[in-house]
Amino acid sequence: MKYILPFLLIICVYSSKLDAQGRLSLGVKGGIGIPGLQINSGNPVIDGYKTTLSPYCGIVLETGLSKKWSLLNEVNYATISIIKNGGQVIPKSVYPIGITSSDHLYADFYTKIRIHYIEIPYMLKYYMYEADRFNFFVNGGIFAGILIRSKINISAPGLVKIYTDAAHTNALFNGLKLNLTQEKDLSDRLTPLNFGVQAGFGMTLKNSFGEFFFTAGSNFGLVDIQENKGDGQNKTKAATLALGYLVHIYK
Repeated sequence: MKYILPFLLIICVYSSKLDAQGRLSLGVKGGIGIPGLQINSGNPVIDGYKTTLSPYCGIVLETGLSKKWSLLNEVNYATISIIKNGGQVIPKSVYPIGITSSDHLYADFYTKIRIHYIEIPYMLKYYMYEADRFNFFVNGGIFAGILIRSKINISAPGLVKIYTDAAHTNALFNGLKLNLTQEKDLSDRLTPLNFGVQAGFGMTLKNSFGEFFFTAGSNFGLVDIQENKGDGQNKTKAATLALGYLVHIYK
């Protein structure tokens, strides 16, 4: 994985040089990702999870196609973080050793799942308004996402009872208490590649060497991220807010 970023950046630089029309800028950006507020599903394993704010950062390469149009290549690091606290289904992937069941088992605990992607958007950028110091723009296109890693963290206050029903009335093994606290890798249960559409808008503030920029955007995945439908069927979606700086390599 350590070679992915340099390799993708080389591809972006090469593809941009093929289309370059006199303007080339390279920069960085950082901000937050704001995924969907919650997951509502008929599958009790994933129903009720809520997402949290996550870091969002990347490398930006902009190539001029004309005075108002540019090609925008990015390599971004994005994280999806979802949490659930209280009574919930125990994922079968984290069952304690010796516990098997064809039906769902339940307990009270805290779950956090983090999914890390490298995302590569390929977009067109259009400058709607240009002044001496300020520009306003919109952009849109497609993106590909590469799964880097994913982990599930389960924590509980000591030993907890396991139940065979969501109402927690039927205890497993006459009320036997077990330790559910653990961390596991989920990468093999998720789709390694994601594809979708991305769009946004923003403004720039120019100076002698380049420009500061603010951008707000959103992206929507078109692929179910779970490999197994028994784990749910969900697509990524997020809003993003970022600040960055572009250095004008040549104008």
